[in-house]
Amino acid sequence: MKIIRGISRFFTWLCMGFIVALMLLMVAEVLDRAIFNRSIMGSTEWAQVLLLCNMTALSAAILSNRQIKIDVLTSKLSPKVQVIMDVIVLALSFVTIAFISWQQVVFTIKSLNNGTFYLTIGVPQWPFVAMFAFSYGVGALTTLSLVVRKVVALATGRWEEEAKLEDMDPILVFGREKYAGMQAKKDKASGPEGEKGEEK
Repeated sequence: MKIIRGISRFFTWLCMGFIVALMLLMVAEVLDRAIFNRSIMGSTEWAQVLLLCNMTALSAAILSNRQIKIDVLTSKLSPKVQVIMDVIVLALSFVTIAFISWQQVVFTIKSLNNGTFYLTIGVPQWPFVAMFAFSYGVGALTTLSLVVRKVVALATGRWEEEAKLEDMDPILVFGREKYAGMQAKKDKASGPEGEKGEEK
């Protein structure tokens, strides 16, 4: 899990860099058209490449619980049933993401063997597709790690805590030190002294 967190953080910064580059490209394109009445050569292909690279933040989005979820019905279920439903949905998501990653690996090899290039900007296609495939591979492993965590929570009777976390990984979101401090405060509040304080 530590390796997945590290890769997810790296991909988050990488994705932010690609978004900034895409925004600057769009601004430059608009200014070039407005001032010089011309377009930047290859701007459309660069935009496609940068949009493709923005998918690298998938694993971080999963661990941060930022993916779109419709929980109108599941939120009304008991915590244990919610966790069981999460396991089923995440298992199906793992299969889907892993399949997409595998297909992109196949496409990467095909693009490399065929020597496919972007026509205008003149760069090979396969490195960007490979990055997409790798990021989705990490996304699949991230989803699998959440499935394992939830199964362990069910086996050890910690489904209420797991239901509150949903798919979030608190160490990735808050950082190890801050999360440890939060846990220490929580343990202190739930200890004998905390209970006495509450009684008062």
